[in-house]
Amino acid sequence: MKKLFLIIITMVLIAQYSCITDKSKYKETDIFEEYEAENGFAILHIPPVLFKIALSISDDSELNSKELLDKIEVIKLMFFEEKANTIKLETLKQSFNNKVNDLNYILLTRIAEENNDISIYIIENEKIIHEVLVTIVSDNEYIGVNMIGTLTKDEVMNVYKSINMKKIKEYGN
Repeated sequence: MKKLFLIIITMVLIAQYSCITDKSKYKETDIFEEYEAENGFAILHIPPVLFKIALSISDDSELNSKELLDKIEVIKLMFFEEKANTIKLETLKQSFNNKVNDLNYILLTRIAEENNDISIYIIENEKIIHEVLVTIVSDNEYIGVNMIGTLTKDEVMNVYKSINMKKIKEYGN
């Protein structure tokens, strides 16, 4: 009986201390949470290791992806395609813009390319970027990428500069 009691106490203490987090640390947002149960949405939480594997086969030597991805804790993706049984794209854009404003994202840059509108938002605290939100809006699709980690503006801009817009245009056609 004593053994069982000691095991239970030990497990409770381990569980308690493993759940303690630093309250002063930045608290990430879950900007896609509201849309998870809606029709037309696909939301994925991807560990950065999968992006490391994908980028390791890429031929982009300018972007030091290994060092950058070591700083990213979570990557969240949201895909939406407007169909007859889903909300309208305009309604989603308005709702999402309201959430971006409410969560204090700062617009870093916006690119208007033919049928795509690409926006990059950040949440910055003491010159460290904790979240990067990239939204891509096309005729009937909305894609969001949310990266959680600790980055600098230079690192975010290097990622932005490394985007091959010709490949994006070819993929969109």
